[in-house]
Formats: sequence, structure tokens, C-alpha cells
Amino acid sequence: MFPTVPTEDSYTIYSRRHRRGKNVRIGDLITFDSPIFKRQAACKRIIGMPGDYVLRDPPQAPTAGGAAVPPMGKAGHGREEPVMIQVPEGHVWVAGDNMAYSRDSRFYGPLPMALITGKVLFNGDGLFSWKSFRGPQLTPVGTFDDAE
Repeated sequence: MFPTVPTEDSYTIYSRRHRRGKNVRIGDLITFDSPIFKRQAACKRIIGMPGDYVLRDPPQAPTAGGAAVPPMGKAGHGREEPVMIQVPEGHVWVAGDNMAYSRDSRFYGPLPMALITGKVLFNGDGLFSWKSFRGPQLTPVGTFDDAE
């Protein structure tokens, strides 16, 4: 989830009260069991809830939402066009913040809510101490609604 969650010397505090998709919403950063790699965890942002319509861009596309996609290759083969799909019941649509290098729902499809293990609350870097909650070392990971 780079750049939101740095890769080196960082820690993440997440709540297990949100297991199996309980009380999650669009914009939340979640942790889940990877559907493509056994015994590995992943962290992505929810962009579609059950019943929502989302644009499925080609896997690892650098753009989202059907922005103009230039043709590739000498033979004139264009990229795959985005397709509008509905997120099935019991699933969410997730995307990484680094769109060009993210393996997310564009790659493996809708994520079953049963795989969700928690919701990310805080992210920090350096050495952790409980005093970090008071200082600027620990930053809350907000949703899109928090920006309003």
C-alpha cells in the first residue's frame, strides 16, 4: 500500500473488530488474507461495497475509472477497455493506492468479505511506544469521508 503505508521501518495498528467486513465502508483501509498467495496478508483500500457498480480496469493499469488509455505496440493493439461490473453480495472491491503496481480486485476480482481480518486505524514509522498516540509519530489512516 505504498505510499500510504511505508514498507520499511513502519508499523500498522489495525482493529480485529472489523473481521469479515463488519462495519467497513468505502475508503477504509483493510487487511485481509491474500486470495492468490497462501498464508500471506494484504492491505488495500475498499472502493466498492456489495451491490455497487465499479469500473474494472485492466490489471495493473496506471489509471482508474476509464481515463484515456493510449494504444500499445506496433501492431496497433489497444489496451483492454474498462468494463462496468456490479460487486456481488458478500464481496467488496479493493484497490491499492499505487495503481500501476498493485495486485488488487482488478487482478483477482471481488474480494470475499470472509477474508477480511481487520481495518487499519493508525500507521507509524520508527520505534513504537504507547506515547506515540499523543505525538506526531503515529498518524491516523483516514477514509475518503474524513477529507471533507
